Amino acid sequence: MSPQASYEHQTDIFDPESFMWPVHVIGLGGIGSALALPLAKLGLQSQLHLWDHDPTVEAHNVPAQLLYRAKDIGKPKAETAAEIVRDYCDPKCEVIAHAEKVTETTPLSGVVISGVDSMKSRKAIWSAVQFNPEVSLYIDGRMGGEQVSLFSLNPSDIDAGEFYSGWLFDDEDGAPLPCAARTVIHPPIVLAGLIIAQLTRFARGLETKRYIDFHTKTTQLITI
Repeated sequence: MSPQASYEHQTDIFDPESFMWPVHVIGLGGIGSALALPLAKLGLQSQLHLWDHDPTVEAHNVPAQLLYRAKDIGKPKAETAAEIVRDYCDPKCEVIAHAEKVTETTPLSGVVISGVDSMKSRKAIWSAVQFNPEVSLYIDGRMGGEQVSLFSLNPSDIDAGEFYSGWLFDDEDGAPLPCAARTVIHPPIVLAGLIIAQLTRFARGLETKRYIDFHTKTTQLITI
């Protein structure tokens, strides 16, 4: 029998054996690729679904997307991510790659984490999870330059849903960033840590923060 990882030193924070929700990570770019490995390291023993419709890993993905290596350039993105993550997951975790977009009719359940880079895609995901009784927690991570933010809510909660819907503006209303200032490696790592923190609170039955905004350059933190 091959050696198995032990999670005994973390169970007061996150107990893999009591967490049976499937987890969906939508978007395997800066946010999703930074999040996939710590999710695996938590010891998930349910299903981990990895979604990305980009056909291949590109050269500009490697510096700022934590998961990918130079040797992955040109490989199918979703399946490559799944292959890497499987090496870090508990054997009981089923890692499933989806090389497709999530739409309003995509069946989602458990914990859904959005790491997409457009409001159009966020609106489609929100349509798939809002008032969906199969989804217990929805987390939306956002990133621009050195600023990160996230929303964490029960998508069937009317008050929380109204708050979140107010942040679903159109893509053209967002502030554009210069091409050479769009991303670097540390903001998605910070954001992944914040998302994991919210997930572990949810797993322990604690209230999650509805909104967190953090600027990695000024270290200004706002929570709601």
